[in-house]
Amino acid sequence: MTVPFTPACSILGHDATLDQSIRLPLLGVPLEIRSNSPAIIAAAERSFSGWRDLAPELIEQVALRRVDLVVHPGRQPETTRASFTFRSYRPYFLAASGDTLLVAQLDQGTALGFVTPELVADDLHFRYNVLECLALLLASWHDRAPLHAGAVIHKDLAIVLVGKSASGKSTLCYACLRAGFQLLAEDAVYVSLARGLRLWGNPWRIHLLPDARRYFPELADLPAQIQANGKLKLGIDVTNLGSDCLRTHAERAVVCLVQRHAGATSTLEPIDPGIVVDTLSQDLEPGFDLYSNHVAAASALADRGSYRLSVGSNLAGAAALLKSLAE
Repeated sequence: MTVPFTPACSILGHDATLDQSIRLPLLGVPLEIRSNSPAIIAAAERSFSGWRDLAPELIEQVALRRVDLVVHPGRQPETTRASFTFRSYRPYFLAASGDTLLVAQLDQGTALGFVTPELVADDLHFRYNVLECLALLLASWHDRAPLHAGAVIHKDLAIVLVGKSASGKSTLCYACLRAGFQLLAEDAVYVSLARGLRLWGNPWRIHLLPDARRYFPELADLPAQIQANGKLKLGIDVTNLGSDCLRTHAERAVVCLVQRHAGATSTLEPIDPGIVVDTLSQDLEPGFDLYSNHVAAASALADRGSYRLSVGSNLAGAAALLKSLAE
């Protein structure tokens, strides 16, 4: 893939002309992405175009967040995929990979990146580690605390699924989709509290471990691929299942702690909300620990209803139990 761009005259790149742009309400927050390359804007379309359909009354009346990305050649062409190093201190976020440099001032809602043409050509890697990383950080910083969880929706009730990595959250989300649920989020739920509880998510893709094929025959021929986060997964485009399967937000919610257990039968039981808050607030993974309001977000969510779902081998039965919460 050849990446077209208008080169800067200065070796520092400061005089690059950012004449390509796109505006979208990501997570309901106005966001602009500017660049000197149409390839950046095309990538933003692939990542965020679904937000164009958000109802105007759901778009926050706040200052525009802006991500500026300058395509700038490195000292020498990149021949292998380089990993990213991420660092953050208070409102500053920084990242580097080879000749790619990123910085964001989160409290000001601005980000700047110098990215190489080779990185932009590696579409999934670029979108995950640069475009989506910076955009979601800016959109979520003030009132969109991210929780490490998946979420599905039935009858306008969001059921937030919390569990450790490899606990089967994504597999359960897909089983719920097959049972008529809508997907809100696979791995990160963004909680807004400023105007009452509202959940936000990116529902367009879901990633399953390769062993999920044994539960879902229609995935038998889907190849597993190394994803941008370095994990081997089955990548599923949820838009192919129909637009009715997608939801970007919800106002009603309960939360379920998900755990696997031996046997076929799944069980569902109410639990103390404090257990949910502790689970969501302790041992946070990198990135989820940047937000000072995650405890308040977890508490507000847990108070709406807290349950433990023990998932057996019959995933359809587990989905039916979740559906009963909204009946």
